Amino acid sequence: MIGAGVSMIALPWLVLDHGGSATQAGLIFALSVFPYVVFGLPAGVVGDRHSRRRVMWVSHLVQAFVALVVPLWAITGHPPLLLVLAAAFGIGTARVFVDAAVFGAISALIGRERFTEGQATLSAAWAFGYFAGPAIGGVLIGLIGPAYALLAEAVGFFVAFGLILLIRRDLDAGRHDEPREPAAAMMKEGLDAIWRVPRVRAYTWVSIGWNLGAAMSAALIVPLLRDALGLSSLQAGLVLGVGSVMGLIVPVFLGRLVAARGPGDVTAGLTLLSFGSILATAAAPGFLTVLVTNAIRSLSDFAILSTVIGERQKGVPDRLQARVGITGRMIAVCAIAGGGLIGSVLADLVGVRGVFVISGLLVGVAIVLTIPRVRGLDRPDREPTVEL
Repeated sequence: MIGAGVSMIALPWLVLDHGGSATQAGLIFALSVFPYVVFGLPAGVVGDRHSRRRVMWVSHLVQAFVALVVPLWAITGHPPLLLVLAAAFGIGTARVFVDAAVFGAISALIGRERFTEGQATLSAAWAFGYFAGPAIGGVLIGLIGPAYALLAEAVGFFVAFGLILLIRRDLDAGRHDEPREPAAAMMKEGLDAIWRVPRVRAYTWVSIGWNLGAAMSAALIVPLLRDALGLSSLQAGLVLGVGSVMGLIVPVFLGRLVAARGPGDVTAGLTLLSFGSILATAAAPGFLTVLVTNAIRSLSDFAILSTVIGERQKGVPDRLQARVGITGRMIAVCAIAGGGLIGSVLADLVGVRGVFVISGLLVGVAIVLTIPRVRGLDRPDREPTVEL
């Protein structure tokens, strides 16, 4: 995630530095997540069928080599936009397979009953990387330019590759020794679980609605900081980094908050916080204000993701963890990619700040349409888990 954090600021900066538009910079975000739509179902089969450790280290190694393409091209000249977009897509593709294996690994390590707490802890690890990554990226952009700053991303993936090889715990526990089904049948089983289990279905709808709205602004955070507010690369890196460090706070309070208030009420409160903070970021006049509003927005983002993913996976049998987890993420990413694409197109029509306003309003609509479903699950007569 340190490497991913570097690319989060360096790739859009590279596009904007060479005359690219806000729309083109926004496409970086959209293409980095679009592989979930293309490869989500096959990755779920791979994650439930093959060694999770092997899937993760192979995928990290692929990411490392793809990340080297842009800085190596920069030795001979400016990397073309198509190459930058292809690199974002290639790294995103490998990440799909990593994530599929991770869903099953979490369940194997701590059990699905504690998935929300485990997901929050993992979000803290992401936050640490996203704090260090943008800060390092902002400094490196100023020193050596955005193309060569991506060398740090490649180093991060090589380190992740090595660390995965050092894990000795069993990451495949909980899977039954069953006859190997055809891949198509395994994909269908994962999709069926999304719609047949009430808990999984309800939190999937929340994920779709919230991600569609919030992604419109997330795709344009760098153009907002760089062009609308006129921040330097260092200031922009600090804004993104401080926002990311908010994820470190989530494991401190989320588990106890969910236990005390119930996941439905917590999800409702967090989405309201997301709604308000996106609108506040749209109106931010300068560095200090956007530093605060984006930090609040990021805090709500990390907490929503941890709650939605954790509560959804609690309703999933161990043998389906990878398939349902990555299928749920694939559905969410469809909403993210769609929101990012719409936001990128609208940026040239209504301006970056205008897109943030529309983004916040869409999150408000999602609250009205989806939150009653998850709050209903907290009633004592509702069964949270259905074995398939």
